[in-house]
Amino acid sequence: MELQTLSKKRIQRIILTDLDGSLLDHETYSYGHAKDLLLMLEKIGIPVIPVTSKTYSEVVKLKKELNNKHPFITENGGGIYIPKSYFKQIELNWKIKNDYFFISDSHSRDFLVEAIQSHAHEFLAEFKTFHAINDIEGIGSIANVTGLCLEDAQLASEREFSEVVIWLSTEKRKKMFADCLQKHGLLVQQGGRFLNITGQSTKGRAVQKLIEIYCAQPNIDSCDSLAIGDSHNDISMLEIADQALIIKPLKRKPLKINRKAKVSISQEIGPRGWVSGVTDWLQNFN
Repeated sequence: MELQTLSKKRIQRIILTDLDGSLLDHETYSYGHAKDLLLMLEKIGIPVIPVTSKTYSEVVKLKKELNNKHPFITENGGGIYIPKSYFKQIELNWKIKNDYFFISDSHSRDFLVEAIQSHAHEFLAEFKTFHAINDIEGIGSIANVTGLCLEDAQLASEREFSEVVIWLSTEKRKKMFADCLQKHGLLVQQGGRFLNITGQSTKGRAVQKLIEIYCAQPNIDSCDSLAIGDSHNDISMLEIADQALIIKPLKRKPLKINRKAKVSISQEIGPRGWVSGVTDWLQNFN
């Protein structure tokens, strides 16, 4: 991990990034354009931390491809995972899953599926859940709606702390649907293509907790974090990080967030915008 000495302070830089539509191409899921920069960031010790609506299984597969050995956040903040030997001087009294410590403050997927069916019955003809599609039509239908291969569609269906909804009706009815579930303690967040239903966990809450752990290291005085995202479910982390990079979306206007300072918007979409924005961020320290 990179330590920068500035006025005798030890600063840890961190990149917290959305995946689909940001680091990964929205259509092809490729990170090819960012590969060289990712290698350079790893070499100079700046961790790139996936913060995504994807599942544990999906992220673990991607991390192996990238040779990324850093923590990650899944299912819109539903789960935080830290490699067991990552923070050697910090004791984590968390649960263990395979090679990771993990913590979650979200409801289980089973709870969420049941809650959606119970509280949103008036909207049942206006949406489909991944859970129902998989049960009724099979994993092939998940592959068709996501553009994933069958293997990756199976990984995407292995949700623990969230449910994915394909909305079939109007924007007005979607807002009514979200308000209905909100009244019952659930959060409806718009991703790049689908709605994500969780408890009250968000990317921002999970990012805040992870940054606090980085900053608690005895050899670190402070952290400098860059959050990167392109969709509404990224807003909470874009507003919490020290700096925000909004990736220009493919088919809509860029996000609007509340903060005004230390915000940039990429001129290009997907990984190309990711590379140019991160490069600019790095140059500010030279």
